[in-house]
Amino acid sequence: MDIEFATRTIQINGSQHKILLQNNNGPCALLALANVLLLAPRQASVAQELIYLVRRSDTVYLQDLIQVLANIGIQDQNGADSDVTQLLQLLPRLHAGMNINPKFNGSFGDGVEMSIFRLYNVDIVHGWIIDSSSDPVAYEHVSKYSYEEAQRVLVESYEIKQKTLSTSNADQILEDANYIKSFFARSATQLTEYGLRHLREVLVEKSFAILFRNDHFSAIYKNNDELFTLVTDLGFKSRTDVVWQALKSVNGSQDTFYTGNFIPTSLERTATTATANPAESFASNPFSDQNEARGPASNSLQGFQQLENDEELARRLQEEEDREAVSRMQRSHERRTKHSDGKEKKNRSKNEKKGSKKEKLKKCIIM
Repeated sequence: MDIEFATRTIQINGSQHKILLQNNNGPCALLALANVLLLAPRQASVAQELIYLVRRSDTVYLQDLIQVLANIGIQDQNGADSDVTQLLQLLPRLHAGMNINPKFNGSFGDGVEMSIFRLYNVDIVHGWIIDSSSDPVAYEHVSKYSYEEAQRVLVESYEIKQKTLSTSNADQILEDANYIKSFFARSATQLTEYGLRHLREVLVEKSFAILFRNDHFSAIYKNNDELFTLVTDLGFKSRTDVVWQALKSVNGSQDTFYTGNFIPTSLERTATTATANPAESFASNPFSDQNEARGPASNSLQGFQQLENDEELARRLQEEEDREAVSRMQRSHERRTKHSDGKEKKNRSKNEKKGSKKEKLKKCIIM
């Protein structure tokens, strides 16, 4: 059975548009790309086939969406032949997610997935950035890494401490790992205050881009020097007054909902009528209190505020992540050790059997 996506009509500053909503499978990269193409004025000339596909029905099938996006990419003269080749290989898998590797200096690792965004001339940004001015020393130790590289450093640091890894730059790895852990603890939401300022600076007024954060892709828009992400949760399908969610805070405490004309909307109605499942209504804000959302206390901004202060949450999340990483590495080490011991025992048993056979054969010869 083919995957399908619901469509939704929204108003943005008086103009009517139709967008795609996220289903249970969560193909956020595909939807973010499609929605930017549907909404960005500069994309209107190349996205006519996509606009027609979305407007003609209340649902869009994944297969049709991929075919239309492929047609647009192939026809786009800005795309290099290599990018088109990557497009044809990656598009069918986009609904399952993309392997994007953010760097802590504000850029991305140049993997093959980045060719998709270049092909469609759509910018992708993130705000998981360390500030050079607030802590220059930490910046020197962290900014040179991407997320995947930082994970490798943390693993190597653990192995060095366990004396299972010997390397000439052990001191540097251990020092960098300490700064990386500290940065992770301070930025558990994968967004920093400096990153927010950076996003406001790099995004052009009245322009769309794709925001990557916590393995999620969102269409982001800059209006009057403020940032807003497009609400695509299926639970808001019938809420014509909920179009945007503000991106004003690192911990989500100020990220309230707005209409298509960028007017704050009633959180009371959002919390009580957007969907029968409060978890779906609050899906775009992972720091909301879903338990309180079921009662009257949720009908205010408190329902969207973090239960703990950011430092405490960051510390707790990092400790859990460290424990899980250590546990995984210990299990891997135990499996390797067990396998090695088993192999050694098996070889010893074989040698003993061979020795026994040789001894018997020797006795037979003597006789």
